[in-house]
Amino acid sequence: MVLAAGAVLRYAGSFQFAFLFFALAVSVAGLVSCLLLIGSAHATDLRRFAWMQVCLDVALVTGIIAVTGGSRSVFTFLYVLTVLEGASLLARRGGLVAAGLAGLLYVDVVLGRYLLTLLGLAEPAPPTALEVLTVLLNAAVLFAIALLAGSLAERYYLAQRSLESQRKDFSDLQAFRDLIFQSVGSGLIAVNPEGRVTAFNRAAESITGVAGREALGQTWEALFGREVDLEEARQAVAVPGAQSRRYEIRLRRRDGHEVPVGISFWSLRSGGGEVVGLIGICQDLSSIKRMEQRVLQADRLATIGRLSANIAHEIRNPLASLSGAIEALVRELPADPGRERLVEIVLRESERLNRIIRDFLEYAGPAPMAIHAVDLADLLEEVVLLVEHRSLPAELKVIREYGEKLPARVDPQQLHQAIWNLCINAVQAMPEGGELRVGGRIVPGAEPARVQLWISDTGQGIAESDMPQIFEPFFSTKADGSGIGLALVYRVVQDHGGQIEVRSQPGAGTSFMLILPSADAAV
Repeated sequence: MVLAAGAVLRYAGSFQFAFLFFALAVSVAGLVSCLLLIGSAHATDLRRFAWMQVCLDVALVTGIIAVTGGSRSVFTFLYVLTVLEGASLLARRGGLVAAGLAGLLYVDVVLGRYLLTLLGLAEPAPPTALEVLTVLLNAAVLFAIALLAGSLAERYYLAQRSLESQRKDFSDLQAFRDLIFQSVGSGLIAVNPEGRVTAFNRAAESITGVAGREALGQTWEALFGREVDLEEARQAVAVPGAQSRRYEIRLRRRDGHEVPVGISFWSLRSGGGEVVGLIGICQDLSSIKRMEQRVLQADRLATIGRLSANIAHEIRNPLASLSGAIEALVRELPADPGRERLVEIVLRESERLNRIIRDFLEYAGPAPMAIHAVDLADLLEEVVLLVEHRSLPAELKVIREYGEKLPARVDPQQLHQAIWNLCINAVQAMPEGGELRVGGRIVPGAEPARVQLWISDTGQGIAESDMPQIFEPFFSTKADGSGIGLALVYRVVQDHGGQIEVRSQPGAGTSFMLILPSADAAV
């Protein structure tokens, strides 16, 4: 642009200086600018590079002004650009340095001509008042521009640093918010006024089985069905701080499983207090429902135990008297094969009833526990050996899945009986043969230490409708079963402070998992 301006002045006859020197000075300035542009991409210390650039630009502008008449040059305004450059790159200090250097060089250019005159190297030309005033005014303007531009640059840098700090704080706050949102154990689902999902955390993904990226943008009904009325929830939370009632639904996941889910809603508001949607908090109630079922079952069994103990005592004594009286009557009567057959049936059934009552008394009024340090591997081996010496189906295979040491503190007699009952039930569930697996291990990482025992079979399995009742006394699916075996197993595990879990699939088999406290040595 400077070169073009000089060419226009020369064409108009107003350029009174050597155009060749002018073109050379402008070309050198352009070449140096290109080198600086390339060097800036490879500079390691950009601040020092900026100081060098400002000083070079002031020198190059001074050269252009010197070959175009000094104080009479029309390109003096280029100094303003160098001062603005210094202020923008190096703040107020850079602008003042650029203004001072430009003023010094400008004065040197003007006074240099008179110095050449004194040395006899140029024609005498005494300075005029106008030239002196021009030099002083230009220098003053450069310093004024430096102060103004430097002040603006300082404000700009302060604002930029403040903005950067706020941006970092905002980024940290946003990351912290996202971390909290994703780490909350409850499912969080944000819904806009149109009923579409706008946020979906990891817990919600786990509960629903739907990925977050897939859930975003879908309607509430598409994910949770129509059991929850969103309009009713909006009206319930219309007042700030209000919470909707808790909804309990059965959520059918895409894998076919049904999950009990509890959902409550809060109003989602902007910083100005405007309602921008709802935030739903959902929880998987599966473990809570299982716990409630266990508590109900424990209460029911406790009640049955108290009643049955009294009833059993009342029945057992008359039953013994009845059996004795029948035997005495038979001895007094003449022999009769038919009557003897009937008496045999009565005595056998009386003994069977007495055995059931004895087992039930053992369940209802157990002996005090005798806790000892026991190696459960040895206990399991004893039970397996007893099972193997029974009359088993030809195709039945017994598989051991336990190591050499399983230390625990248990009542060996009661636990032996519980494991025996489970093994016998497993064998009876496989009349045509199959696999009986008996195993145990120390639960890794459990605190306090726990040990797992399992007895599984590949037999008929348990019907889903029978699962809630299998640990109740007198409930049995076998024609000759008393229904006391599993009730006794449940009581023994509970008395040891453990848990029992059952997994069964009709036609595929059943697995009982016993979780018991382990001995300290197991750690």
